[in-house]
Amino acid sequence: MKLPFENHPLIKEFNEIKRYFRKHETPISKKRIGDFYRFSKIINQLGYEVAFDFVGSLNFGITEPYSDVDFILYLGCEEHLNNDCDEKTCNNYKEVRFLILETLMKEYVKEPYKTQVVDCINLQKLDKELQKKEGIDYDLIFRFAFYRSICRGVNLKILKPYHEKLLKRTDLLEKTMPFIDDVIAKFNQTMTNQLSFEKYRIRLNEQGIKIPYSVINKIKNYLYVSNNYTI
Repeated sequence: MKLPFENHPLIKEFNEIKRYFRKHETPISKKRIGDFYRFSKIINQLGYEVAFDFVGSLNFGITEPYSDVDFILYLGCEEHLNNDCDEKTCNNYKEVRFLILETLMKEYVKEPYKTQVVDCINLQKLDKELQKKEGIDYDLIFRFAFYRSICRGVNLKILKPYHEKLLKRTDLLEKTMPFIDDVIAKFNQTMTNQLSFEKYRIRLNEQGIKIPYSVINKIKNYLYVSNNYTI
C-alpha cells in the first residue's frame, strides 16, 4: 500500500537506508516479529483491536539478543474518543501492556526481552478525526501518517481501513507533511539517530559485512539534510 509521506525526500532517504539493512536481517529480528504476530493474534482473540509498528533496530532488521523492542501500539478504544490512550487514563491500554509485558512475554518467549511503548494511537479517535472537516487533531493525523511511512508493522490488516481513509484525505497529508523536517531535525539533535546508525554499522561489520559507500553517503546525506550540520 502507498505510504502516506512516501514522496518526501527525507522519508525516501530513510526508507532506502532501511531497505539496505533489512537485506541483512538477523534471525533474532525475524523471531521477535514472529512473537508479536502471535501476541497480536492472542490479544485480538481476547477482544482487543491491536496492531504494532516498530522503530529502532527491529525496524531495520538487525536486532540482537540484548536489544530492546520499541513499538507504537495501535489500540481500538471507544472509551477515549477525545484524547489519547495512555497508562494513566486508559484501562484498555494498561491491560494490553500488562498482557504483553507480564503474560505473553513470559509464557511464549524462551528468552524474554525488554519492550517499550513509544506511543499509542487510539484507532477509534483516529477514525473520528479522519472524518472531520474542521477542528481536526493534526498532531494525531501526522503521527499516524509518519509512523506508517517509516515503520515496520504487525497485524496491518487492522490498520488498512484507516490507512486507506488517510490516503484519500490529501488535504490532511498536505497540511501535515511540513511537520516532517522539524520532527526529524529535533530528533537528530539528540544524537540518537547518529549513534543508532553507527551501532547498526558496527553490527554488520562484526558479521564481516561492509556497508557500501553508496549507502554510507545516503546516511550522511540523510543526517545532513535533517540536522543541518557539515559532514
